[in-house]
Amino acid sequence: MKEKLVLALAEALEIDASMINTEDKFRDYETYSSLTELSVLAMLDSDFGIEIEMKEFNKYLTVQNLIDLVSNK
Repeated sequence: MKEKLVLALAEALEIDASMINTEDKFRDYETYSSLTELSVLAMLDSDFGIEIEMKEFNKYLTVQNLIDLVSNK
C-alpha cells in the first residue's frame, strides 16, 4: 500500500519516487501546485477508493499522513 501511494504521489508531483520521504511535507515539494493537489485527490479516489473533502485533506501534512489515511481506510 505504501509503495503504491508513493509511486502515485511521485507521478502527480512529476518527480522520482526515490525523492519522496515519509517525513516530508508533500506540499513543500517544488513541483507541488493546485493542479497537483487536484491530482492527488483524484488519485486517492481512483486508486484507493477514498473520497475526501478539501477541508479534511488540508489536515494532512506529510507523506506519512497520506500513507496512514490509505492504510486506515
